Amino acid sequence: MSSIFSKKDIYPDAKTAFNFSLRSLDELKDNCLFVLDANVLLLPFTTDGKSLYEIKRIYQILVTSERLFIPAQAVREYLDNRATKLTETYKSISDKSSQNFKFVCPHPLLSGMDEYAELEQVERELKESIKKYQKELKKVLASIKSWGWDDPVSKMYHEVLQDTVLDDAELNLSEIKVDLERRNKLKIPPGYKDGGKDDNQAGDLLIWNEIINLAKSKEKDVVFVSGDNKADWWHKSDKKGIYPRFELVDEFRESTGGKSFHIVSLSQLLSTFDASDESVTAIKSSESESVATETEQIVNEVDRSPLKKKFGIPDKHELKKVTYNVKSGMSQEEDWTFHELNESGELVSIIEYWNTTSIVPPFDFNAGYKKYDLTGKIISSAAYKI
Repeated sequence: MSSIFSKKDIYPDAKTAFNFSLRSLDELKDNCLFVLDANVLLLPFTTDGKSLYEIKRIYQILVTSERLFIPAQAVREYLDNRATKLTETYKSISDKSSQNFKFVCPHPLLSGMDEYAELEQVERELKESIKKYQKELKKVLASIKSWGWDDPVSKMYHEVLQDTVLDDAELNLSEIKVDLERRNKLKIPPGYKDGGKDDNQAGDLLIWNEIINLAKSKEKDVVFVSGDNKADWWHKSDKKGIYPRFELVDEFRESTGGKSFHIVSLSQLLSTFDASDESVTAIKSSESESVATETEQIVNEVDRSPLKKKFGIPDKHELKKVTYNVKSGMSQEEDWTFHELNESGELVSIIEYWNTTSIVPPFDFNAGYKKYDLTGKIISSAAYKI
């Protein structure tokens, strides 16, 4: 597919663009629809009981007014990752139960000292406390292990969200597959940042289709509640999302007859509906930890197969990430260093790869690489611009 008309593909309805005014969140919060992403469904597994109560309270308000929905694809991704969240909780406690404690006593040479006698007494009391502590830890682990769908988060969802899941049976998967290829080629959000995944490459695009279909059927503005921090959802500054990608807002506008689209975090949703400051702070903390984990996963899961083909690396050779850097300003700039290793694990070549996404019009995307042999000579290179 040629990219010489890429801007026309990205913004097909330029004629009416200046007739549109994006309504603010404050303007539409009382009448819009709220749609939950999978990562938002998973986030409560890392927070406390008070915050879970506040989440439930606000979800109930929105469900009662028929303004809260969950894409079917988001539910699938939640189901796929729920067990991981529970096993992470189990492991964090299990690791505590298996830790070793080192004691000074016995030490015969010191047995006649009063100070040593005091130390022995303290150690005896400490051992009893540790024994009790480990006994209680085992009870907690047994309780977690007994959870089926009875963990606190799942119980709340069963009670509150069972009638909020969208039906995606009518989505045309063949058309979406073709559309995904077009978006990946032209770097049109959402989803092109997932192009390197081994599976679920169309996850974000499926959710996007469900959101647009919902907005069209209800004739409503939509606020997407998501913790996704990737550059195909956000324009960024200093690694932080500052507003949704203009391409998304414009596509939503065109597809829904002028409706507005926003993205907020779960903590922003809670704050919008007057949750306690304590709960908002706790959720923000969980979100920060989640973003850090997600960023590391993205860095470690850079698409290998297409890159290997792009760099001219044989299938049997390994492409190993060595460094990753990202910086933001008027554009988001990412660069990687890879090592090509042969079947014996020996270094064959060094590749420098980069891409830059502008956050201001005309939103250009640039990428390129240089491949060096072990003497520092450039073997191959290329640059791309969309």
